[in-house]
Amino acid sequence: MTLLPVFAGLVVGWVALRGLLAHPLLPLWVRTSVFWTVPLTAVTWAFIMVADEPVLFPETAPCPGEPNREGVLGSGEVWGVSTPFPPRAYCAWEDGTVYELTPGAEFLFWVFFAMTVVPLGAGLWHALRDPESLLR
Repeated sequence: MTLLPVFAGLVVGWVALRGLLAHPLLPLWVRTSVFWTVPLTAVTWAFIMVADEPVLFPETAPCPGEPNREGVLGSGEVWGVSTPFPPRAYCAWEDGTVYELTPGAEFLFWVFFAMTVVPLGAGLWHALRDPESLLR
């Protein structure tokens, strides 16, 4: 059953992209912005997802098991946590202390995500309002 939503999403995305490229009122840089924002969104998402991994750089683990001084970051056992959507990576200690690992990357992700979704939404709107423009 998961194949049906994926297929529907691909069809809607394809129609939105075709509608965006056929939109007569948008400048060329807006119509082609999706082609550079989608890869940047994916790279930013991947950067956030691996930010809590101690395997990448074990000597500089992002979530140290023992804080430098007692009470500076947290006390007790620590876990690196990442959530896929919305993308977020943080360290969580036993006492409830949370330390964000990638606040700047999260902001960039949402900027790139908006720069992808808004033009595609305009393209989908154009495709639904004027379906014959997609035939050209």
